[in-house]
Amino acid sequence: MRVLLIGDYPPDARLGSAKVYFKLAEALRELGHECDVLLGDALGAWPDASRLRWIAAPWLALRAARRAGVTRGHYEVVDVASAEGAWLALAERARRDGPRVGIVSRSHGLEHRNYARMLDDARAGLQPKSWWRRWWYPLSRLWPVSLAARASDRMIVLNARDRDEVVQRGWKSGGEVLVVPHGVSERFLASAPAAGAARGAGIVFCGSWDLVKGVTYLAEAFLLLRATHPQARLTVLGPGVPEAHVLASFAPSVRPFVRVIPRAGEAEVMAEFARHDVLVSPSTYEGFGMVMLEAMSQRLPVVATPEGAALSLVQHAVTGVVVPARDARALSTALAGVLDDRASAELRAEAAYAVALQHGWRETARRTVDVYRAAREAASAR
Repeated sequence: MRVLLIGDYPPDARLGSAKVYFKLAEALRELGHECDVLLGDALGAWPDASRLRWIAAPWLALRAARRAGVTRGHYEVVDVASAEGAWLALAERARRDGPRVGIVSRSHGLEHRNYARMLDDARAGLQPKSWWRRWWYPLSRLWPVSLAARASDRMIVLNARDRDEVVQRGWKSGGEVLVVPHGVSERFLASAPAAGAARGAGIVFCGSWDLVKGVTYLAEAFLLLRATHPQARLTVLGPGVPEAHVLASFAPSVRPFVRVIPRAGEAEVMAEFARHDVLVSPSTYEGFGMVMLEAMSQRLPVVATPEGAALSLVQHAVTGVVVPARDARALSTALAGVLDDRASAELRAEAAYAVALQHGWRETARRTVDVYRAAREAASAR
C-alpha cells in the first residue's frame, strides 16, 4: 500500500506527536508498505505564529498533498492530523476525476476535550479565559477538527473516551472511528533493565511543562511530599521551556531538589527511566501519553491520572497507580506509597512491562493498516 502521512508538527523525532510519524512510517516500511511523511517544514514556513497557523494549516496540508501527487494517484491512503485534513478530505469527496484516495483523520488528542480542559483550568484560576480562548480557538481550531472527522473515510483516535466523544457528536458511526494506540520503540523493549535492578534517583516527569500536563498539581504534590519524605527528589525531563520557568512553578523551599534536563533523545530517556523509581503523569487531558508506555517498557512504576494511555494501560494497583486528576494530595500520597513500598512497586512494574511487550510499533502499524484498507474501500465505494 502507498501511504502519505501529514501533520503540522516540527520534524523532530524527540517530540511526542512528531515522533509518531517517524516511528509509524518506519514500522509501515518494515511491513512492506511505501510511506512518505510531510511534517511542518514540508507544509510551508509561513505563517509561523501558532494562532495564524491554525487557520492556515488545512490549506497548507491540501497544497502539500497535491504537490506530493495525491491527485495523480501516487498514494492510496492519506493519513492526516485532524484539523489539517479538513480541506483535503472535502476536496477528495468533491473530486470526480482520477483514482479515489482514502482519507484517514488522525487525532493525537481530541481538541474539543482539550478545550473543555482549558475551560476547567480557567475555572480553577490557573489561567485567564482570554479573548482567543473564548472565540479564536473554537473558530480557528475546533470546527476544522469536526469538519475533517465528518469528511474523512475513517478516523483514528488514541483512547476510548475520545472515540465515545466522536460518536456522541455524530461525526462518525462506531465502526468508522477506531482506537489504535501508539507503540513503543523496539530500542526500549530491547534495552529494558533487569527486574529488580538498582534505581534510587527518585521521581521523574517527562514531557512538556504545560498546564495540560497537570504541572501545577505536580508542583503542589511535590511540596506536600517533601514534608513527609525529605529525601524525595524530582527530575523534569524534556520540558521544552527554560529551566528557570520550570523552577518558578515550585515553592522556593523545594527548588533545590528539582533537576531539569533539556529535551533528550531516546538513549538519554531510557537511561533516566532506568535510574529513577517512579514516573509521574498528572495530566488533566491526554490523547495518549507515550511516555507512560515507554516507562512501562523500562520496568518503571507509573503514577498517572485516568487520561490517555492510562485508560487502557495502567490498571490501578496491578500495572501502576491511578489517581484523580487535579488532586495534588492524592498524587503526593500515591508517590509516597511507591517510594515506601518498593516490593509492591516492583511487582506492578513487572506487570506493566508484560503489557508494554504487547505494544510494539509493528503491532500498531498492523492495526493501522487495517484502518487504511477500510478507508480505501470506503473511498472506492464513493
